[in-house]
Amino acid sequence: MNKGVIGAILILTLLVGCAPTQLTPIRRGEPVAIVVTKSPQADGVVPIRNEDLGSSTGAGAGTGAGAGAVAGGISGLACGPFAVICVPIGAAVGAITGTVAGAGVGAGVGAMASLSDEQAAQLRDRLLRVQQSHSLLAELQQNINDRAHRYWKLGTDQSAALVTIELQDLLLRSTRGEQISCVVQVQVSVQQRGTKQVDPPEKKMYEYVSTFSSLSVWLDESSDFVDTLLTSASQQIAAHIVSDLALN
Repeated sequence: MNKGVIGAILILTLLVGCAPTQLTPIRRGEPVAIVVTKSPQADGVVPIRNEDLGSSTGAGAGTGAGAGAVAGGISGLACGPFAVICVPIGAAVGAITGTVAGAGVGAGVGAMASLSDEQAAQLRDRLLRVQQSHSLLAELQQNINDRAHRYWKLGTDQSAALVTIELQDLLLRSTRGEQISCVVQVQVSVQQRGTKQVDPPEKKMYEYVSTFSSLSVWLDESSDFVDTLLTSASQQIAAHIVSDLALN
């Protein structure tokens, strides 16, 4: 698959920041410690949600959601075909700016009419093999650091803030037409200097939601489609996190 086709496939990719209030910005030039981790649940079987039935398969799958719209723009992320969504989830905190269309993400255990067991196994195997050579966690950390160092002094002992970025989950969505979409969930926690240790850190959830593409595209061993999608996810999530925290 050529780059033009892959670009067209990814053109409607969405990025979601879920929460009703903004993270408190960190002043330019301040010392900041950034820690990027992976939630234990992100190492399990990749859940595949059936969008037609509103259920998913996979061990330990949890629930997720997203829908709504706000207007605005962010620095560090080009405009054009990309969109962002912001949706409150329960008592979550934080907010993001952007131009949106909604998307829902969830997980649980149930039937999956859109894909056969064999197709689901092939899809999971394909994603697992790509991740063995393409670390989403490492790429996310690199993209975060590349952007953050333009604003703050990183890795100092006396930090103005501790920013913890946790890769929480990687989900897949499917439809009866064998169309597949990827969702990457990241939670950001910020502990500002001067706050009491007992004070809970500010938190905000981000979700990258790709457009749907055919199962055959996902399973095509001759293309770098999945690698391109994971790179897009890490770049866009990093851009939104740093944009939210940068005091311009």
